[in-house]
Amino acid sequence: MSLWSRLFGAQRAAPPPKLSSLPPPASTAAPQSVAPTFGARRPLVGVNGEVAGFEFRLAPATQRRLQAAAADGAAAAAHAIALLAAMRSTLAAGRVALGELPAELLARTRVAEQVPEGAWIVVQGAFEPGDTLAGALTAWRTRGVRLGAVDGGTEPPGASFVVLHAGQDLPALTAALERNAQQRPTLARVVLDLPGVEGIEQALERGAALAAGRVEAGDAALAQRRIVQPATQRLCQLLNDVVADRDTAQIGAALRADIALSYRLLRFVNSPAVGLSKPVESVEQAVMVLGRAELYRWLSVLLTASGAGRKASRALQEVALARARLLELLAPAVGAPPAALFTVGLLSMLDALLQVPLADALAPLQIAPEAREAIVDRRGSWGPLLALAVAVERHDLAAAEPLAAPFGGLDAVLALADEAWAWSAELSRTQVGP
Repeated sequence: MSLWSRLFGAQRAAPPPKLSSLPPPASTAAPQSVAPTFGARRPLVGVNGEVAGFEFRLAPATQRRLQAAAADGAAAAAHAIALLAAMRSTLAAGRVALGELPAELLARTRVAEQVPEGAWIVVQGAFEPGDTLAGALTAWRTRGVRLGAVDGGTEPPGASFVVLHAGQDLPALTAALERNAQQRPTLARVVLDLPGVEGIEQALERGAALAAGRVEAGDAALAQRRIVQPATQRLCQLLNDVVADRDTAQIGAALRADIALSYRLLRFVNSPAVGLSKPVESVEQAVMVLGRAELYRWLSVLLTASGAGRKASRALQEVALARARLLELLAPAVGAPPAALFTVGLLSMLDALLQVPLADALAPLQIAPEAREAIVDRRGSWGPLLALAVAVERHDLAAAEPLAAPFGGLDAVLALADEAWAWSAELSRTQVGP
């Protein structure tokens, strides 16, 4: 039985997806050697529900070393510079890059010179007045650098935002947001460490400019939501038709019955991303040109976009695509099928995207036990890969480190995660999905 059949329960095997029509990753396996990375990035959700940028953090163990009184000055500066360097590509893409560093490090000339233009810098502790600091602040202002303080901490000169660490207490967060709005009305409010998507959305609704945390759906929020919307049901049926190897004419007829889907399919197949020499004018021709595996991939991406009824849906779709690409990149190192792992990554976020329990979201799809076990229970042969991707997203590097061993270590996985984020952002810009 083929890997495609093992995943989706099809009677006949479908060929592996063609990746030429989508922005390709830089590699398809973990690199042999990777320079030490700063830690991990987490998406910052903006007021319109998009991924507005990323929060860059040092690994917890590194943070503890930097805060120790006896920390090696040269090593501390090197870690800080690595974090600042990692922010540059996000800034170059026009997104927010937020990093948190000790004031003592930022005051060092070697580090201050590396703060990139437009960065959002959270200052830990208090600056000590001095000529070096004054020069750094002047240089940063000319480069559009924004300084922020942690709520309750010392506010650096010229601060433009305040950071609140939410934890699990959302009522206390609401009170803190209201207090900051009254006491510091000119400062933007950034909320970090929220416990789930619902918390992110609540923080944005209560005045936060940016919010970050676990991009997961809370069980309580989904308890009363059991209905999969009709548009989503149609996509699930089309996915099942592709898996069941239905006749091309049948699939074409089903697509033509949905005007919006027909438009999206023709727009995609005629886009520069696919790169055809002649335009495709019919839905049936589009199905034949793409092939079943690529059509399944495209429909899967559309499925993640079908949960557009929530504030953070745009960000969730980009996170789902990044998770799917990371799993795809990790798959060859353990002999797993990349196309199947890509789909597992997408489907693993359907509960947050569709706002229904995961079992209900998966119910309309023909999914083999091996995939369901990984998605629902994080078990089976593919479970550890999904658990690794989730741990990296959470910045739970202690949990991620042992899971990363088969892929060249944590630094190698974090480098692939950065690559997956870049791919996801590019895919979102090309509008392949919606």
